[in-house]
Amino acid sequence: MDFTTYIFWVIAISGISIIYIISYLLRANDKLRQTSIKIALSFLSLSLLYTASITTLLIFALVTMAAYTGCFFGQNLTALSKKILLGCLIILLLLPLLYYKYANFALNNVAGYQFDTLKDLVIPIGISFYTFQIIAFCIDTLKNNHQIPRFIDFLNFCSFFPQIVAGPIERRASLLPQMQNLTWKFSADSYSKGIPYIILGLYFKLVMADNLSVGMITAYAGENAFQIWVNNILFSFRIYYDFAGYGLTAYGIAKCLGVNLMMNFMSPYTCCNVSDFWRKWHISLTLWFRDYIYFSLGGSRTKFWMFNILIMFLVSGIWHGAGWNFIIWGGLAGITMIIHRYFSKTHIPIPSFISWGLTFGVMVFIWMFFYETNMDIVMKNVRVVFTPSCYNISEFIELVQDTAYSSATWIVFIPIAFIMITFEYLSRKKHEDPYKIFLNPRACSILLILICILHCEKASEFIYFAF
Repeated sequence: MDFTTYIFWVIAISGISIIYIISYLLRANDKLRQTSIKIALSFLSLSLLYTASITTLLIFALVTMAAYTGCFFGQNLTALSKKILLGCLIILLLLPLLYYKYANFALNNVAGYQFDTLKDLVIPIGISFYTFQIIAFCIDTLKNNHQIPRFIDFLNFCSFFPQIVAGPIERRASLLPQMQNLTWKFSADSYSKGIPYIILGLYFKLVMADNLSVGMITAYAGENAFQIWVNNILFSFRIYYDFAGYGLTAYGIAKCLGVNLMMNFMSPYTCCNVSDFWRKWHISLTLWFRDYIYFSLGGSRTKFWMFNILIMFLVSGIWHGAGWNFIIWGGLAGITMIIHRYFSKTHIPIPSFISWGLTFGVMVFIWMFFYETNMDIVMKNVRVVFTPSCYNISEFIELVQDTAYSSATWIVFIPIAFIMITFEYLSRKKHEDPYKIFLNPRACSILLILICILHCEKASEFIYFAF
């Protein structure tokens, strides 16, 4: 399910073409045509999951069947029985995620056991995303007494191939009706709107994210503070262009097929405070945590609102990965959110450029706890960053001279990244859409040329495939 591979596009284009043929041949029988389209779409989505691995497909099938069965038998229960069933169902749906993602950390790293089999577990692609989407479906269905859809519609809601492995995490009210009313008629307008997003997404991934990743010195534990900041900035931009690149490509593919997905990123690095940053970063996940965790704890209506924010971000850190670094990352993100909420009540005016610089600097620093999993290295890097003697001209010259090809990469692509977010800012100011400036035919032609010229030969998987 990697948009940067030929196999994905061969299978996807072939499958979509077959569905169009089915739609045309059965045009005289609308009911049969729509049913056939839905079955063909589910087969295409499951086939693409199978290309990831048979384990990925089997785990997805188990989670999907468990959720549908639970909702089916729970729809006629009393309110209390539904709550009990829902609690048990959520635990059941989380078991595969807990096993593959957290068993090694919890049992071997925390509890001190030595289960060798757990160390070799490979996380099934997309398990965190589709598990959260399915859990949200179960909560919305049983809590709000919604009718159970047909299984084929539920299957397509869970497995819709553009977004299943890395989001956005769609809600029942948004995506399910579209799966229930698939028409699948060729529309030149849909393709003219969708293809520019695909081009922009692939540019973000193949040119920006992959080239930025080359410039990083992994597991750096030296005394050069400049190198640490360069690594932090490289990763900050890399994870944005990588994940936003996936989201934009998924959005574009869905748009071509007449399906509207949530826009998962809205230029977060142009934001002037951390609250706005999290409203525009991984939007579907932020809303999921807000609705199902933060609001469930009482939100900002209680005197414990600081505690509620911290819990929400700690859970977010744990969701991203099994490691102390992710927990610290979530904790720091929560603390910065609390600090901003507290001081925003003082109404002290701060120039927008300064507030942007503070927000960007804070996020760049926090990302260090995300990409570096070795806590010894993390703590040493924190010490170096806050040691004044580690900042001097000789250290900077050493950075440029000693990293050869890597230095050439960051010297070129960090400025390009800043130029890109400047365009995003200007586009948002003019069009209220940070990406619209890149979607016209002339801009898309330039992006295609840049993809051909600047695409990184050392391609990497989307970062969020690991989550």
